[in-house]
Amino acid sequence: MSYLKMIVRPRFLESVRSNGILFAQCRRNFSYEATVTGMWTTLSQSTPVAYVQQGLVAIHDYSGLPWWASVIVSTVLLRSVVTLPLTVYQNKIVARLEKITLEMPDIVKELKKETAVAMRKFHWTEKEARIMYNTSLKKQWDKLVVRENCHPAKTMIVLWGQIPLWVIMSVSIRNLVHMLPDPSSIEAQVAFTELTLGGFGWIPNLTEVDQSLILPVAMGLINLVIIEIQNAARAKEPSKLQKMFTNVFRGVSVLMVPVAATVPSCLCLYWVTSSACGLAQNLLTMSPRFKRLVGVPQVPSEIARPYSHIRTNFSNRIDAILGKVGLSSK
Repeated sequence: MSYLKMIVRPRFLESVRSNGILFAQCRRNFSYEATVTGMWTTLSQSTPVAYVQQGLVAIHDYSGLPWWASVIVSTVLLRSVVTLPLTVYQNKIVARLEKITLEMPDIVKELKKETAVAMRKFHWTEKEARIMYNTSLKKQWDKLVVRENCHPAKTMIVLWGQIPLWVIMSVSIRNLVHMLPDPSSIEAQVAFTELTLGGFGWIPNLTEVDQSLILPVAMGLINLVIIEIQNAARAKEPSKLQKMFTNVFRGVSVLMVPVAATVPSCLCLYWVTSSACGLAQNLLTMSPRFKRLVGVPQVPSEIARPYSHIRTNFSNRIDAILGKVGLSSK
């Protein structure tokens, strides 16, 4: 028996060791390369991407515009049809939430009276009274939310609509550049050839990167301007969480510049156009006149003159920065 163990055990250990190495190698391949490649292929061949890609080609073919203009027109059209309505709807939700928040002090006052009466009548302890009070308060809040159809989750609707649109559009343009999903098709080859000839100015070939870095830097600057405008448009001092997110978005805007410098210029052109539309959209939806036009209710926190408010905040910040270095803008 001991002799048999001496023969079998080394072979068993060798088998386990070799199988373990093979399993580890397979696990590494499947956990990273195969998974990422499979996810990217699935996204590239997905139905939404196919529809958007066909739409881009259709706009180019029927309009007769060069590809650079077709990308800009398609971006403006999508932002106007999808993102702008979502932004208006989100503004309505935020305004409704503020309005029902103004109703809560009276409800809180009434609930406190009712809770005090119930404590004496039913001999509740303070803990029981607090539980009942919190439960009733939540029910009243939920009723107001249902009445106004303004669930707080809807305040993120622009983000959840804009990110998928940005990803789908980016993948669609990338497919055109790489003649995907079928490089052998005549349509894909024609679109690629037209992209190589459909550039403008310093970028005659839209399938190449922008060596001048004008588009990547422009995208980064526009995104930073959007962040600073949103920050300056606040009526109140931002909280620590808001300041943290503002700094994160600033960092992402800067990091996107080297990324944009490595992608085809037609894709970078889309990113710049999308950011420019976002800037115009932010400025437009700040206007009280536009808000009344699209049905956004007026609330106490609304700034009567938002553009003057932003200009004043920018001026104060510049003065504060110059004051720290011993200079003055005046």
